[in-house]
Amino acid sequence: MINVWIPYDKEFYKYFHECKALYESVQDKIGDENTFDFICENTFFYLFEKEGNLIGAIYFFIRNDGRMYLNAFSKRKTHLLNIECLKKSLTWFQGDIYAEAQNRASAFCLLKCGFKRVEGCLFVKKYWLCLL
Repeated sequence: MINVWIPYDKEFYKYFHECKALYESVQDKIGDENTFDFICENTFFYLFEKEGNLIGAIYFFIRNDGRMYLNAFSKRKTHLLNIECLKKSLTWFQGDIYAEAQNRASAFCLLKCGFKRVEGCLFVKKYWLCLL
């Protein structure tokens, strides 16, 4: 079973340092200039773990254009778990969700979760498709 922790959960802090180190190691690859502490405090941040092992995290935020976006990072070789986590997290919000894929693996994961390419590296998951 995959567990989901938010920064307000005491269990979150079992994985805090490992998750922060993972974020900082991939920060340039996911295109986020914010600090780990900032994203934990200012986004809808979800940490995923299975059987005591960190999988990664997904965080949702509203940009200045009023759209909800997501960004994510994970450990290597967890692709199938990432798809499962992303599909589940998409059911937690109402409305369209946007994402920018920074690499082919990210784009593939988004496509497997029902996102459609808008242009370039921008993808969208239409809300009504989340209900199907």
